[in-house]
Amino acid sequence: MMLAPGRFFAPGSGTETLLLKTIGIRDVVLGSGGLAAWARGDNKEFQRWAAVGLTSDSADFVLGLRSKPLVGTRSALIATFAPVPFIGAALVGFVRSRRTG
Repeated sequence: MMLAPGRFFAPGSGTETLLLKTIGIRDVVLGSGGLAAWARGDNKEFQRWAAVGLTSDSADFVLGLRSKPLVGTRSALIATFAPVPFIGAALVGFVRSRRTG
């Protein structure tokens, strides 16, 4: 989302492009922290990073649901659905970690 936001959604405005890029930047930072913890074999630290990412993406989703009056329907839909794949991935990861841990 940071480098090529149009691959995920077709941004119709600079605001939508900025929204997608800021989500991408944040996900790179959170993902990098999680990968570093995973590479060190620190499972608890990895789970903390994953929980922070899930919390952040869930907050983005809720904010998107409430953003229509501020940014209009199209941008609100983008803001609402952009974090959904990341929320899904985090939930799958947590379920899998419970099964193996």
